[in-house]
Amino acid sequence: MPKFAPFVLERSNNPGTGPFALSGAPPGRRGWSGVFEDGEVYYFADDGTKAEWGIGRLTHGQPAMISRDQVLGNTFDRQDRLNFTGLVYVYSDIPVEAITPPATQGRVSIPGAELDDQRRDFFSQDIRVSGITLKAEFAGIIQLKDWGGVTATDWGFLQIVCSLYRLRSDGSAAPYTAEQRRLRVDRNGPMPIIVNAMAVNLDQGETVRAVITIVTLKKSRQDFTFTPALSDAALTWLSV
Repeated sequence: MPKFAPFVLERSNNPGTGPFALSGAPPGRRGWSGVFEDGEVYYFADDGTKAEWGIGRLTHGQPAMISRDQVLGNTFDRQDRLNFTGLVYVYSDIPVEAITPPATQGRVSIPGAELDDQRRDFFSQDIRVSGITLKAEFAGIIQLKDWGGVTATDWGFLQIVCSLYRLRSDGSAAPYTAEQRRLRVDRNGPMPIIVNAMAVNLDQGETVRAVITIVTLKKSRQDFTFTPALSDAALTWLSV
């Protein structure tokens, strides 16, 4: 009879439609070989966008392997093997029991400032995550600083980017994801801006750097002094 147990989870990288080669358990979870002997097991595999569950055979080794002998179901309502081309989390049971990680959140105010025509990494904040997911949100108000010499037909386009970087042990930063918004600024008054970015499959306790970048993309005429000002800005985040 296939076996299952709580708190069992390991990663597998790029298994395709073949067996799962297990590469270790994240903090707070148990590895398959430390719980089960060689034999039949229930598995549940999830890459964050699709999932498959079924019965396979665990074989101890370096690495340990789980075959996918009988697919009981997947998120496409079929009973065939999915093609996993990236990082996959292989759980025991459907679903596995888990220790719910603590959720942490934070907020930091961003000083108001005048912007110019140059691309600027305007603000950065290092965030220590408590779970495997981080959502960061930048919000603020942008308006023209000085309307002198600005006509009703003048405008400028800004690009506001919220980027998330994973910090390596040597202190360098590896780009992970980025989201952007474009904003037209003119004489119509203050314009709100919100940009969200999300990182998933993180390691609990690692540090992620959020960077806000603002650049002028285009303006209505070259001799137009486009000086937008940022105010009432903040970066907020939630990690679970």
